[in-house]
Amino acid sequence: MNRVASIVVLAVVIAFSYFAFYNHGTVNLTVWQSRNVELPVVGLVLLSMGLGAAIVFTLLAIRGIRRSFDNFQVSIKKKRRAKAEELYNRGVDAHLSGKMRQAVKLLEEAVEKDTEFLLPFFRLGTVYLALGQTQKALELHQKALEAHPGNLRVQLFLVDDYLAVGQLSEAADVLNKIISKDDSNRTALISLRKIQEQQGDWDAAVETQRKLIKAAGKEREHLDHLIGLRYQAATAHLENKDTERAVKTLKDLLKEAPDFVAATVALGDARIGSGKVDDGLRILMEGYDRHQNPVFLQVIEEKLMKKENPRKLIETFRTLLDRSPEDIFLNLFYGKICLRLEMVDEGYMALKKVEASGYDSPFLHALLGEMNARRARYEEAMEEFSRYVELSDGLHPRFICGNCQHTVDTWASRCESCGRWNSFTLPGLTKPSRVPATMPQYESGE
Repeated sequence: MNRVASIVVLAVVIAFSYFAFYNHGTVNLTVWQSRNVELPVVGLVLLSMGLGAAIVFTLLAIRGIRRSFDNFQVSIKKKRRAKAEELYNRGVDAHLSGKMRQAVKLLEEAVEKDTEFLLPFFRLGTVYLALGQTQKALELHQKALEAHPGNLRVQLFLVDDYLAVGQLSEAADVLNKIISKDDSNRTALISLRKIQEQQGDWDAAVETQRKLIKAAGKEREHLDHLIGLRYQAATAHLENKDTERAVKTLKDLLKEAPDFVAATVALGDARIGSGKVDDGLRILMEGYDRHQNPVFLQVIEEKLMKKENPRKLIETFRTLLDRSPEDIFLNLFYGKICLRLEMVDEGYMALKKVEASGYDSPFLHALLGEMNARRARYEEAMEEFSRYVELSDGLHPRFICGNCQHTVDTWASRCESCGRWNSFTLPGLTKPSRVPATMPQYESGE
């Protein structure tokens, strides 16, 4: 390097001497207003070169100083990171050993030592949540997000914190920001949809589910969930007295999913509720003919009893029985209706027809027991009551979820246990046998 510099300096001296030999003239250089300085041409060239060299050397010096400063900063950061990593590892060991207070102390020190090191933030947040200190976890991840505003993992931790403290709207805001940048993020879409379901914002949940299907593909589970959400949106419209919109939604839904029992029930209910009783009954009766699901019979009974129209109720069931006189469901529920309306003899005949078919359940024997009691046949009544079921349970058949076996006393469109729609039915009523059945667990009353 010194040799190269010497060669360059020698070349400059030779060139300067050459030009100085042939250029003896001078130049007037104005320094300030009327002040002039007379310089030889070669001197002016030399001055210019000197100034240029000074500027270059100054810039190089500044660059060198900045590089030294940056190296110093990097060295400090490396030392901080090394210390933070040491504290973090010790904190993790304490956490895994169950020493929670020590873990908190070490991890908090690691966070303070290096805010750009995210692992202590994540672990400390987990420890806070384990200790039930959800507010601290929330504040911690907010601090992490300030240091790393675009970090997806920090944002998702923050969503969990908001959910833990019950701040659903704030959690949804964070998720919407994530989705606005990446509308194919399945984790964010599923979390947002769950929040919208909790808030009862069914229309928004439907749109979020559509985005999820676009991102994840037309998987059967996602498509079924979309159908359920559309159904919930329709029932919400019904509750808000927007019957026209609800009916349109339900009809569109049934075109795509004709076997969605809950939607048919809701459509019939909507028609009856809007005063179109005959139309609503037609829908429910056609639903029963199609699906053979006793929920339609229960809904017909409840709606017409609520409207205090027992005559219409009897006419409807007799119409159905004219079509299918041996239908076990129809005879069973018709017997129950007759019992409620004090039509004891007619109801008793319907129930005996069910018994003769070979079907056996606590529900049937409770009804027969009550029938015999009202006919003053007390021994027969006691015999029926003693079989399988207590009167208080037997008169109200329990519906069971076909997916998770959860039982309820009243039919519901969605199982609160597993979240499935269209899953409740009356098991044991679908396959009558000539062999007396053992007592189904769902009606045991235990």
